[in-house]
Amino acid sequence: MGPLLPHGGGDPAGRWLVHRSPSRDGERVAVPRPGEAGAGVVSPGTSVPFDRAAEVYDQTRRLTAEASAATTQLLRTELEPRQPCLEIGVGTGLIGLPLHRAGIRLIGVDLSAPMLAKLVEKAGGRPPFPLIIGDATRLPFADDVFGGALARHVLHLIPAWQGALRELIRVVRPDGVLLINIGFSAGPWQEIGDHLDALIGETARRVGLDVNRGAELDEAMAVFGARARELPTVWQESELTMEQYFGEVEADVFSWTWNVPPDLLTDAVAETKAWAAERFGDVDRVLEPRFASVWRAYDLP
Repeated sequence: MGPLLPHGGGDPAGRWLVHRSPSRDGERVAVPRPGEAGAGVVSPGTSVPFDRAAEVYDQTRRLTAEASAATTQLLRTELEPRQPCLEIGVGTGLIGLPLHRAGIRLIGVDLSAPMLAKLVEKAGGRPPFPLIIGDATRLPFADDVFGGALARHVLHLIPAWQGALRELIRVVRPDGVLLINIGFSAGPWQEIGDHLDALIGETARRVGLDVNRGAELDEAMAVFGARARELPTVWQESELTMEQYFGEVEADVFSWTWNVPPDLLTDAVAETKAWAAERFGDVDRVLEPRFASVWRAYDLP
């Protein structure tokens, strides 16, 4: 296998992050910790970095212990014979840390240094596996060096998401696998989201692959000759009420609200909350007690 990093970046002991930018390809930088100078510096790009969400990300996108264990086992079955593996949008390690603990050799890439710093903090202060601050559309790896790659809730944040797919296919070996979870927005939550969108209009920042268009992802992968498989559904128990969700929207924890003027967002939430109470009933009740998390596997030719 050729070098993972064509310019020699990285540290086998995992003590460094590798920062990749157009002007500093493969430069090593010390691990940024929360509050340290440089912790907010990320590679330039058009994708959406999650710097401002680092402190609340795990609370708003968390998995229950049962769902996390089921997801880890599901992905481990696919990745164990196809190592080493890459996760783009590794973030705070919600998926990557459990996979690492399950024995998967992993490298993580993310645009956001604060998100990676949170991962390092959760791991006890040292990177548990190599972490790279970089853009998924410009991966700093040689061709065909990974056996598998994964992406969870990432492609909707990348305008050039087809370019990210192209890069993943470039760095994953033939006969490797890509595992992708584009999110979930079906049922009543989708209706609520659509109502908010109609009120907010074009200021809502939705930049990449629509989470409801899995068929579009299948078609894009088919162009590369990849065969799609839908993996067994992982069910996630939920205690989220509509009132809690609307509070999170107003608190700007979701990236699609970050360009919305505060007054417009407040008005849209108030109107949607009134509509939802009429449509679904008490906003303090759990809207859906569980929801499905569906992963797609793409077998490369």
